[in-house]
Amino acid sequence: MARFRSILAPVVDDSASLEAVAIGASLARQEKGVLTLLHVIEVERSLPVTADMDLEAQSGEELLRRARALAAEAGNITINDELLQARVAGPAIVEEAEARGVDVIMMGVGWSPLLGQFEVGPTAGYVLRHASCNVWIVREPLEMATAAAGKAAASR
Repeated sequence: MARFRSILAPVVDDSASLEAVAIGASLARQEKGVLTLLHVIEVERSLPVTADMDLEAQSGEELLRRARALAAEAGNITINDELLQARVAGPAIVEEAEARGVDVIMMGVGWSPLLGQFEVGPTAGYVLRHASCNVWIVREPLEMATAAAGKAAASR
């Protein structure tokens, strides 16, 4: 069985992503490994990739704080976090995984039906196609997703 001592968990603000963080933290504890939390701010092409994105950075830092607190509940593990700016999240995640030499990328994907079927979004699709390491996808249960979709529709 493969050993997963170095885990990268891209973090976005949804329940599936945070579930992936929790699973990654548990795995890091079992393997006495390192969990790296990553949030990518996508910068519009009309701006330089190094543009000041203060509001997005504040939001990203808060999200990383929440993810770090959740991961810390797993116990005694090493947690790193990184906030990146990039044009597109998928390539940034793959490049960060390569640079860090991680064993596995732990990605949460939300569930939104496209024509009634589950579809993996462009970021997860890119990571699945291009990452040289293992990729684990965490998807929330359909009951939770359909309940959340119903609440969102009702609030419109």
